[in-house]
Amino acid sequence: MKIALLSITNNGRTIVNNIYTQIIDDPTVIKVNMFHKNIKETLDNIFNSYDCILGVMATGIMVRNICTLIKNKGEDPAVLVTDEKGKYVISLISGHLGGANIFTEKIADIIGADPIITTSTDINNKLGIDSLARKYYLKIDDISKIKHINSGLIYNKKIEIAFNPKLNYIWNDLEVKKSYYKSSNKSNTITVSKDLISINLKPQKLVVGIGSRKDISGLAVINAIKNALNILGLPVERVDLIATGEMKQNENGIIDAAQKLNIKLEIISENLLKNYKNLDLNNSDFVKEKFGVGGVCEPSSLIAAGNDSLLIFKKTSYNGVTVAVAVSKN
Repeated sequence: MKIALLSITNNGRTIVNNIYTQIIDDPTVIKVNMFHKNIKETLDNIFNSYDCILGVMATGIMVRNICTLIKNKGEDPAVLVTDEKGKYVISLISGHLGGANIFTEKIADIIGADPIITTSTDINNKLGIDSLARKYYLKIDDISKIKHINSGLIYNKKIEIAFNPKLNYIWNDLEVKKSYYKSSNKSNTITVSKDLISINLKPQKLVVGIGSRKDISGLAVINAIKNALNILGLPVERVDLIATGEMKQNENGIIDAAQKLNIKLEIISENLLKNYKNLDLNNSDFVKEKFGVGGVCEPSSLIAAGNDSLLIFKKTSYNGVTVAVAVSKN
């Protein structure tokens, strides 16, 4: 998640600084920047460049300044506000697909505030179809139907979720069991239905990129992958590919881990790694000097996930293994 923190007053700036120091090392936070004052100009410039915008200011100020910028729940970033005393954090827009509700709870925990979430499915303890999509990185084919499905959940109507048994990790989620009725299909598409209206959810390609020291063990690689996925709240079964660089193609530990996890291993050529450009990469001088590339795990994951893919877990080291996770745009 790319996060922008905005403040107006000195008290607000102090809160922003506190949040920044608490989240900058979070591996799910890909980038975080702070902005002070000039709120209208700042929002006009950054609104479509960040996944989440948190303003320490009155709700009315934020509303008036984003009203001409918002489009729809499928495109808008998550927008949150907190007061300059840090008493409340309010999820304003894109609570589900944008992740504002989850981030509201995270920020509230950091600053000791009360999270304010008003979406109907959440306050009725139901897992909305858009929350399901956000949690497991599923692409919704028609967001206009979300309201129909979620309203059925709220009123305890029968909502059917049909999926291929190989995607059974979804049903293992306790919140899914509370909200839906299970059935099966043979495709890789998850179908959620109420009455005669259905929404299709397609899993986006999810890739774990791996770098490692020489002669790493398979167990170390497996543990590193599981640690990263645990932070993301994802099961191993959700991973479509493991990717690494050509210079690591004969590393037995990586090969062994992929085989034991039953996940296909994709090798990214050194040429692709050298020429890959992405502003979100955390390049290493050591790796650059040794292999001639800025990094292995991050670019490998992004390249394997496809054009316009997004980094959702930045390079993190676990006992000689570096892990990054990327997801395809569609």
